[in-house]
Amino acid sequence: MNSSQSGSVLTCCELIYMKSKRSIIKKIEHFVVHQILHADDSPHRLALGVALGIFVAWTPTIGFQMILVVLLATALRANNRVGIPIVWISNPLTLIPIYLPNYWIGHHVLDLFLYRPSPDYPYIKQILLDLFQFKTFFTNFYQASFWREIWNLFLNISFDLWIGSLMAGLFLGTISYIISYKLIVWYRTHHPRGRRIFALLQRRRQRRKALDA
Repeated sequence: MNSSQSGSVLTCCELIYMKSKRSIIKKIEHFVVHQILHADDSPHRLALGVALGIFVAWTPTIGFQMILVVLLATALRANNRVGIPIVWISNPLTLIPIYLPNYWIGHHVLDLFLYRPSPDYPYIKQILLDLFQFKTFFTNFYQASFWREIWNLFLNISFDLWIGSLMAGLFLGTISYIISYKLIVWYRTHHPRGRRIFALLQRRRQRRKALDA
């Protein structure tokens, strides 16, 4: 392959990357604007839905996260439609960046109270990479052997991982609740479009109350 051909290949790859990046940004923007800022719900319920989504995404419960969000949102009276898409933050591509720090946090916290053997981070990382290769993840997802291997891995590191995941999830969930709540309130009271949407939502609620009366 000559230099001009390699240059054209690089240009095509860059264009694909830029288009996919713009597409992701647009999807995130659409989700924030239409599912959170313009949603017909209170700032507390929406912010709590975001916080629950973040919290569950940081727990080692892949495969059950959407169900957990729905159950927690129902129990805590949060908006579950906001939280469900957020749990996809934890996926085969983000597994190591999320769970390895969680394990590190849990291990060092537990080490303050009882002796823990030094973790073999390269070994854990390699197992996670083998289990959650993007090309084979969706193929293996429906195989019992895949889930047995995950279960065995989590049994070996489960206590440290769960402690770290719960601590990180609670911290990030709390921060996301505060930021989301303030953002929603500010948008509905200060932004011109937000004020119009908020006034429309209030009129809808009043009409529903009048019909229910």
